[in-house]
Amino acid sequence: MENRLLSTVLALTALIAVLALAAVSLFRPAQTVTAQTGVANMPQIVVIGTGEVKVEPDIASIMIGVETTAPTTQEALAQNSTQAQAIIDQIRQLGIEERDIQTTGINIYPVYDNEGRNITGYTVNNTVNVTVRNIGQAGSLIDRVVQVGANRVYGISFGVSDPERVLAQAREAAIANARARAEQMARASGTSLGRVLFITENMGASPLPIPVMAQARPAVDSVAPPVQPGQQTYSASVQVTFELR
Repeated sequence: MENRLLSTVLALTALIAVLALAAVSLFRPAQTVTAQTGVANMPQIVVIGTGEVKVEPDIASIMIGVETTAPTTQEALAQNSTQAQAIIDQIRQLGIEERDIQTTGINIYPVYDNEGRNITGYTVNNTVNVTVRNIGQAGSLIDRVVQVGANRVYGISFGVSDPERVLAQAREAAIANARARAEQMARASGTSLGRVLFITENMGASPLPIPVMAQARPAVDSVAPPVQPGQQTYSASVQVTFELR
């Protein structure tokens, strides 16, 4: 009887041991995956790659305004509206599409005397942003709108119609730059590069316009101002982690 009881206990003990081993094995695949990725215990190298692409802009953005002053708000607004409409009509005549003509501000404010106490009149300012998709028209547009009443040119900025295409080229250059740096450092350390483990893009700012504020006055012998778009630089930066072998 005692022998049978002992045998039963031993059998149960063996069964418990088997079940425990089976339970442990259930968690091994996750540990194996971690080991296979090599992220935790693998020699690695982390580099920053940069890429730049220089392109000639194909669109221009021009801020055009008209400012009028009169004794009353009604007079100032009426004068301003007439001149602003003439400017918009002139822009349309140049073939600029409606989607590329946008009013960005209409302001009315009082004008005071030298002592700053009494109101002597009111000034109305109307500003329109125009997107010119044929940069060759930019100078002519400025000349034409000045002739019909525009007396403010707040600035001109340039850009590209498909910036994502240019940024994609910059990213490719940044990846190539990162690999070249990593390969050079790997050779210097007596190792070689393996697979790419991680890539992170470092987001930066897009090219910013440099506005130039100027007062424009119509002239008898009007001449279109020269407009030089130059080049713009689009850049990308990436952080890449390589496996080392």
